[in-house]
Amino acid sequence: MTTLPVDHLVFLVPHIDDYADEFARVTGVAPVFGGVHAGKGTKNYLVRLDAGDGNPAYLELLGLDDAQTYVPADATMFRVGRYGPDPRPHLTTWAIHPGNLTSITATATARGIRVGAVEEWSRNAPDGSVLEWSVAIHPDLPLGGLQPFLIDWGTTPHPSTNPRLGTITLAGLRFEHPRPETLARALAGLGLSDIPPIGLGLVPTIIATIDTPHGRLELR
Repeated sequence: MTTLPVDHLVFLVPHIDDYADEFARVTGVAPVFGGVHAGKGTKNYLVRLDAGDGNPAYLELLGLDDAQTYVPADATMFRVGRYGPDPRPHLTTWAIHPGNLTSITATATARGIRVGAVEEWSRNAPDGSVLEWSVAIHPDLPLGGLQPFLIDWGTTPHPSTNPRLGTITLAGLRFEHPRPETLARALAGLGLSDIPPIGLGLVPTIIATIDTPHGRLELR
C-alpha cells in the first residue's frame, strides 16, 4: 500500500460507458456513474481506492460526454478533447489534497512550481445534486501530468464516501519521466515527503499497481 496523500487518479478512457463495463469485467469491480462536468465536455465513473493511509481516495474513469460535443477540445476538462473521441486508455494525471489551497499555491508559485490559480469546479450527480470543490491546476498539466493538481472538497462529501462504490487497493504508485530530477523537485516543492519512485523514461508515465478481486493489475 502507498501512504501518499492521494485524492484521486485520473484514468482517461475512450467510449466511457462501454469502457466502464469492460473495467468491471476485467477487475470484478463495477465503476459507478459519477455524473457530468457541465460545460467541460466530460463525465466520469468512480471506484473507491484504498490507498493505505486511511484517507479517502478514488480512481476516476474520465471520458468525453457525447451530449457535450459542442465544447471545444481545448475547453474540455484537462483538455482531454485533444486526444479525439478514441483516446488510448491511460492515467493522465493525479490529485492530492494538501490542505489550504491559497497557502499551498502561494508557496509553490514562489518556488517556481506552476500550479495554476485556484478555481471553483462542479459536477452534476445522477441524483440531481451538484458537487462543488476547489482546485488549483495548471492547464498545461506540467511535467506531462505527473505533477499532481491540488484539490479541496470543502463542505462537499468526498466522492469516495458514496456507499455504492466498490473498492480496489492501490498497492503501488511510481513514475517514469525524461527528467526525473525535475519531477522530484516539483513534488518536494509541493510538500510531498513520501515521493513515489521515479524512473527514467522517454514518455511521462504514471504507473499504478492495483489489487482487484480478479488479481493484481497495472494501470499506466
